[in-house]
Amino acid sequence: MEDKQSKIQIGGSVGGPVTGGNIQGTSSSHVGGDVSFAINELPASSEPDKPGIKELLIELEAAISADPNLSEDDRNDALEQVKDLAEAAKNPNDGRMKEKAKKAGRMLGRIISGIPTAAQLVEACSKLLPLITKVFGF
Repeated sequence: MEDKQSKIQIGGSVGGPVTGGNIQGTSSSHVGGDVSFAINELPASSEPDKPGIKELLIELEAAISADPNLSEDDRNDALEQVKDLAEAAKNPNDGRMKEKAKKAGRMLGRIISGIPTAAQLVEACSKLLPLITKVFGF
């Protein structure tokens, strides 16, 4: 007796509820989304005229994302460090989180220092990193 069930053909394109039917994008868009999510979990500053860690990290993420002089790899690495800072900021007094934040700050400094043409980003980091690391007590 012959099986009359439908056969599944492998190939074609993905359709349906998958974001517009296409699975595309760069790794930086994925990293950027993770960073934004981690930052958005932080509370907003309680002082309207003084930015808190959330606002500082938003500004840093924007500076990294907007800098045209960063390579894709450097941008992804820098955004990963911002994500680590955001995760550490959820519990800034925890020893492991302090170490995570310290490492992320050092890594960002190294990434930025290796890119002399990223003047706006260097300026932003020079202003923002000391304020961000102050939250962790160093």
